[in-house]
Amino acid sequence: MSIPKYLFHYYELENGPFRNITEYGHEKAENIQDKIREGWNSKRPENYLDLRFSLEKRIKDHFILKGGKPNRKDPFYFTLGECEFAKSWYINPGVIKIPLTNFKPEHISFTYPDSMISYQFYDEPKLKTYRKNCNGQIFLLNEMNDLIGEYGLPNEEKSQTDEKFKYDKYIEAQVWDDQIIKKYKTKA
Repeated sequence: MSIPKYLFHYYELENGPFRNITEYGHEKAENIQDKIREGWNSKRPENYLDLRFSLEKRIKDHFILKGGKPNRKDPFYFTLGECEFAKSWYINPGVIKIPLTNFKPEHISFTYPDSMISYQFYDEPKLKTYRKNCNGQIFLLNEMNDLIGEYGLPNEEKSQTDEKFKYDKYIEAQVWDDQIIKKYKTKA
């Protein structure tokens, strides 16, 4: 199985693309979260922001240890390949598709599946039913062939028919650079 050729960024059309809730600090993030009244993102747990800030630091630290070179303190989030499920997070979803080859490998990390889920599976003993060896870690682009070869690409059908893949909807890509993003942000 080969690596998908595109990264997909999903967002709320009204707000525009490439907005990270953690980008401007905890206080601003709280204000943003408090305004989300509809959709999947309105159902986040009370400690979501603390978890998100902590997780982003952890992912960045792991990325640097593996040789990544982030140019931002927080990432932009994408899926590796298309993910219809991601559209359900938004009232009026938008999507931007960018060729993976447009990014420098040292600016992208990946988690299998979503980073929040991956690290929760790794950290929480009560979630061991869903835990895989790939959880709780980040991967570089040059590791993706092996990762996909071992676990396959997550997809909706597999998540609905095999309990151990219930939460595996997509591979998340974290982009740690603004250069390509700025070009696409102005086109949206």
